[in-house]
Parts: sequence; structure tokens; C-alpha cells
Amino acid sequence: MKLSDIQTIVGGELIGGDTEFCGSAYDSREVFPGCLFVCLPGERTDGHNYINNAAEKGAVCAICQRKIESRIPYLLVDDSLDAFQKAANLYKKSVNIPTVAVTGSVGKTTTKEFAAAVLSSKYNVYKTDGNKNSTIGLPATVLNMPKDKEACVFEMGMSGFGEISVMSKTACPDIAIVSNIGFSHIEYLGSRENIMKAKLEIVDGMNKDGVLIVNGDDEYLSKLDPKAFEQKILFFGIGNKNADYRAEDILFSDGLCRFFAVTPNGVLSVRIPTEGLHNVYNALSAIAVGQTLGLTTEQIKEGLLNFKNAPLRQNIYDLNGMTVIEDCYNASPDSVAAAINVLRAKNGRKIAVLGDMLELGERSEELHEMTGSKLLGADILIAYGSFAENYKKGAEKAGLSSEKIFTCKTTDEAAQIVKSISQKGDVLLFKASRGMHAEEIIAQLKN
Repeated sequence: MKLSDIQTIVGGELIGGDTEFCGSAYDSREVFPGCLFVCLPGERTDGHNYINNAAEKGAVCAICQRKIESRIPYLLVDDSLDAFQKAANLYKKSVNIPTVAVTGSVGKTTTKEFAAAVLSSKYNVYKTDGNKNSTIGLPATVLNMPKDKEACVFEMGMSGFGEISVMSKTACPDIAIVSNIGFSHIEYLGSRENIMKAKLEIVDGMNKDGVLIVNGDDEYLSKLDPKAFEQKILFFGIGNKNADYRAEDILFSDGLCRFFAVTPNGVLSVRIPTEGLHNVYNALSAIAVGQTLGLTTEQIKEGLLNFKNAPLRQNIYDLNGMTVIEDCYNASPDSVAAAINVLRAKNGRKIAVLGDMLELGERSEELHEMTGSKLLGADILIAYGSFAENYKKGAEKAGLSSEKIFTCKTTDEAAQIVKSISQKGDVLLFKASRGMHAEEIIAQLKN
């Protein structure tokens, strides 16, 4: 693209001439030769201050919202972020490939990985990398998509109303998945009803021929009226016998899950290389994506078997004779409960190492206690952070004796407790919100 291409849709003034670019960055540390640098003002820093640093690293042009001294041409606009998003939309329309968007309170990234794995058995697939699932990260992801890609899967997160709408209008998905409606971001949105409304903004950038795939077992999504949407709605689930995609005869063994997927196109005998009922849901949504885009049964089954989870998300491995369930990228009441279910199914003494779940607002104490009450079947709880005592109260309701519960404030303290009580044959679950750095406990245990 050229700067002038963006100017045609957002206006603004070209300063220093026009130039062609390939890809984009909004962080000067991620600049690469030939890219567009987007100057975004922020609370802590201002991208305009780094434009010449970006130029030194190879950026060939920029988008700015104020006049500055620059060694490279730039497009001066009223709003850099708005121009960034519209530039991404322009590029996305020029590529025009099957596009899947994924959102939900829990499991967005894993669902994205399942969908990408299935589609990769037929297409050259591009997907969201890392946590670039915001109104800033998504346009960068779109603009960095190579033109040889044949399908794409984008993850969309949010903390308030309007954000997913913007991302959907940027990416224009053909298929959208809403995995569930939980408690994440309830601090900002106030209720799960509002969380659902914000998640369903994912249809805002879809045309009427699109397909919305939702969890038919979810308390809120299961009540959606298909007539209220222009798009076709497909439901997936386990308990909902009316779901379009349903799992039956689920069996977990040796790190694998086997089940039969009952679909509109027949019954599939499925294997996925991971555990937990929540991953059965993720796989069902990916099967729905595959069938919607015309993949064969064999392609879908092959893709599911090739699934690999993202780092820090339910990776299970042996460490010095102990089994570690490393699931510490993020946490909410629903995802912690799902992780506890995986722990419960393991053989050995079961130790749950749980840190705070963040962004739960005034319901934090209540929801930590509620989550602790789901520790039935665990042998030991090590809770750390500001809400460790609330986890403890809930665990005691689940029947765990106080002698088997350890509470502390920091990761270092938690690591010392883990090291002092763990032994060969134990199964250790590590689960906490990203800001609680549970992976640092694992690192100390490895050392």
C-alpha cells in the first residue's frame, strides 16, 4: 500500500511526499524494514516521540496526528488510531480470503488455535499472534498479513462496549465464534448480560451471509433467538441435545481426548491431543468452522490432531517426576474451574497453586470464594495474592481441611511453599491472571 491509499479514505495531509510500505508497527521496538509506523499517543508515552527511532530501524513512512520533525514521510490525520484501523480494513478487503473471528470470556486463544489447526489442513492460514487482540493490536495483525495467505483467524478481546464492534468492522469476518459468557471484565461492564452484548458486537462487521457459532450450553448464549440476527446461527454443546454440533461418549486418557461429534453432516469420530471438557467445546466450534468452509471429514480430523496450544495455556508435562499443568496466561472463575477439572482427572496427589483473578471488581471476594469451593477432589491448595483468604474460605466449603491450605502474598512465597511440600508423583496445577506471574513459580521450581 501507499500512504496516499490511506489518505483517500481518511483524508489528512501528506507531509514529505508519498511512499509505499509493507506491514506496520505501533511500537518502535517491533519496527522492521519497509514498514509503516503508526504514532499513537498513550497514557505513559507518545509514539510521536519515537518516529525517528523507527526510521533508523527501517520504517519508511508514518501516520501522525500532530506535526513533528520527521526523517520519513507521514500522513497527518485527526486520529492516528482511526486511520490505522481504516487502513487495515482497506488492506483486508484487498486480500479477500475466508476470515474467522473469535471472542468469548474464556478460551479465546485456544479456540483460535483449534480453528487455525483445522483450517491449516486445507489452507495456508494466518492467525493472531500473541495478545494482539485489541483495537490497536488487530489492525497491526491485519496489515502484517502476507498476501499469499488463504484463510485467517483473528482473536478479539475487549474490556468495554464498542471495542469488538470496531475490530469486527476492521476485519470483516465471514464466520464468528463466541465461546462463552463469563465474569471477565465484569468490573467494567457490570453484568454478564452486558458482557454478552459487548461480545455479540462481533457481528457488526459481518454481512448477512455470515455464520455466527455460539456455545449452546452457555447460560446466556443458549437463549439467543436466531431470528434476531441477519446471520445464520450454529450452536455447539455437550448437554444441549438440540445443538447443531454435539459431543458424545467423551473419554480422556494418556493426554488425549476421544469423542463422537454429532454434526449436520454426520457423526465424526474425533481425537484431540489435549484434555478437559472445555477443549471439547473448543474442538466442536472448530469442527463447525471447518464444515462451514467445506472441509472434508478427514481434513477436519487431521487438523484437530495437529492442534498445539499456545504458550502458558494448559501445557502438561513432567518435571522431576511430577506432572505440571501450566495454565497461567490468564484466569477467570470459569477457566479456573475448567483447569481444576483437568487436575481432578489426574492420578497422584493433586496440588492447586492459584493466584488472584483480576478485573472482577466489587465481586472479587465473592468470586474467589466461589471458585475455591470448586476444589472438590484436590488434596492441597496453595493460594497467593490479595484474595488468597477468599480462595481458602471456598476450599474449606469444598471439604479441604485448613491444614491442607497454604496462603501467602507473593510468587516467591508461593514458590517456597511449593518446593517444600511437593514430591515425585504429585500433580501441580498453576493458574492465575497474567499479572500474577504464576510462571515465575514454575521457573523457581525448575531451578
